[in-house]
Amino acid sequence: MSVNMAIVESPAEATSALARNRIVCFVNDELSAAALRKGLDGSNLVIRRGTIRHATRMLETDTDLTALVTDIGGIDDPFTELERLASVCPPDVKVCLIGENREITFYRELMEIGLTEYLPTPITRDMVLDQLRPKLLGGDTAPAQSDRGGHVVSICGAQGGAGATSVAINLALQLAETTKAKVALLDLHLQGGETAVMLGVRPGPGLRIALENPMRADTLFLERAAIEVNDRVCLISGDEDLDAKLDITEAGVRHVLGLLRQRFNYVVVDVPVPFPASIYPVIQMSRHVLVLLEAEVTGLRNAHALRNAVTNIAGKDRVFTLLNRADRAGGLPRATIVKALGAEPDMVIPDLGKGMTQAVNLGVPALKHVSRLRRHLAPIVREITGIGSTKKAGWKRWLGL
Repeated sequence: MSVNMAIVESPAEATSALARNRIVCFVNDELSAAALRKGLDGSNLVIRRGTIRHATRMLETDTDLTALVTDIGGIDDPFTELERLASVCPPDVKVCLIGENREITFYRELMEIGLTEYLPTPITRDMVLDQLRPKLLGGDTAPAQSDRGGHVVSICGAQGGAGATSVAINLALQLAETTKAKVALLDLHLQGGETAVMLGVRPGPGLRIALENPMRADTLFLERAAIEVNDRVCLISGDEDLDAKLDITEAGVRHVLGLLRQRFNYVVVDVPVPFPASIYPVIQMSRHVLVLLEAEVTGLRNAHALRNAVTNIAGKDRVFTLLNRADRAGGLPRATIVKALGAEPDMVIPDLGKGMTQAVNLGVPALKHVSRLRRHLAPIVREITGIGSTKKAGWKRWLGL
């Protein structure tokens, strides 16, 4: 379902029965719209630009909905606006708010007057899945959300040279820097992989052995195979000959990923494309799958196929499109990209110049040479972690996110 910050309604809403099951959302930013779209995917969802005041005006003439999610950001007196909303809102409509206030007392006051839920901005797909979806739609959240262990993020390049490995490396480093957590960087390109080269290190045979024979892999074994990038990030990769006959097994992939998730808070995986069947567990266990492309015809074609493959393996709520080097000279116009994808890319990184290439040649992370990269990775880190500031972490703990 595509949402472009305008009124977006399913054709099925022409029937009154379905219209009564609508979830209507009023938000003022594209990040919130994207989080709601993905977190409430599969529902009869309408997203409109606006705040609680716009919601109140809508309810004066249209009450065919089952739930309302509305933004109170920038409202000086939200309780007065809530009184106005209550005067026109049917009693059986569930009302959820998003806003800037992070005070626990404010949250309690909202719950005491009968609100269904409140989330502080910036909201993410995971926050919507964990906090809003069960209360608005009922049922369980996606299996990956309740699965204990480190958070898996997969990076898949839709074309060679699109920068997937570079993004994986620097994303892993910024995740560790932002969260202060332990991060594993797993490169599953055992032949011709570039992660170790970009970091100026040389891996051993440990990963191949573990993937081919899971009975030989234990935590200590992986610790010996891991290369410390810094005090919070470890690289697990291979460097097998191009003519080597590999026998990577699905059981081996599951076991290695399971061990890493026990020891690391985040596991960033550079995934080979096309996916061999043995790699499917990585996609299934990922909470975010970033399909990375450049503004080229082959990238668009392959990105569409990759998104479908991820959806078939794990469901479409986990796949995000990342447009890399977005404004590179000679690339396709943005309008063409949006038309081909069916929506704006979920994430965008512009062309950051020759510093990115220099970092690769020096064998050091680009974050050390390209200051702007950190700023453009920040929204991606926020989507993955839900952390927008140090203050937000306290809210996350209190809300159980």
